[in-house]
Amino acid sequence: MLTRAAPLLAMAAACGLAAGPLAAQDFAPHRAAYNVTPLPGAAGGGVSGSYAYELRATCDSFTIVQRLRLEFPTGTGTLAHEQQSRIEESRDGRSMRFDHTSTVSGRRTERNAGEARLAPGGAGDARFSEPAGQSVALPADTLFPIGIARAVVRRFQAGENGLEARFFFGDKAKPPRIANAVIGRVPRRLADLAVPESGRALAEGRQRVYFRVGFFEPDAKDGGTPAYEMGSVTLDNGVELYGTHEQRDMSIEYRIVRLEALEKPTCN
Repeated sequence: MLTRAAPLLAMAAACGLAAGPLAAQDFAPHRAAYNVTPLPGAAGGGVSGSYAYELRATCDSFTIVQRLRLEFPTGTGTLAHEQQSRIEESRDGRSMRFDHTSTVSGRRTERNAGEARLAPGGAGDARFSEPAGQSVALPADTLFPIGIARAVVRRFQAGENGLEARFFFGDKAKPPRIANAVIGRVPRRLADLAVPESGRALAEGRQRVYFRVGFFEPDAKDGGTPAYEMGSVTLDNGVELYGTHEQRDMSIEYRIVRLEALEKPTCN
């Protein structure tokens, strides 16, 4: 799931859906590739690129590795903007290691790395190794990327149509954003999204979940305007087929073109 394009997605007690490792739905380890194009009729025409996503699992944690490359047309050619992220999140949703790097034309422009922890049943903090010395307080109901994805799927399976949660990704040394999700039926125009042949087994018998999320800064004066929005068609095992990312100056969509299953851990 594309979590931030100018850098996606949630289970916490505050949502009434807390789950330990044995209760959590089985997200499937996989590797996927996507083509990125402008969202029709939106800002950012001319941008193109690629998005690669990998989810690996152990008995204790999930690891996400993602890479987004966007090429913007200029008067003399193209400008390449690349973002890479690596996230290791515990299965109980209480801790996360993160490392996010941005480059422009091969030159590093930003890096945010560190570790976030929540105390059992309580609040916590995120401590950054880069920028060094920075820290952020995390309320007890903060969700990390795998946690928020689980939250959306569980709400869908329960027949509910929304979710509001605090979400921390680690791309900035700032407090968690407020994520407001609307969960509904897959739009007709996306109902026939094809699954790549190599990954068909991952889609067999799975439900398709459609949701849109607005991400709001906690201190935003204009509470009605999200910092950015995203949409997704995701299988209930965590495999994303289609997504959008929309912000003021750029809106993109991405569609899956390659998919393969990765090894599942054998856990007691």
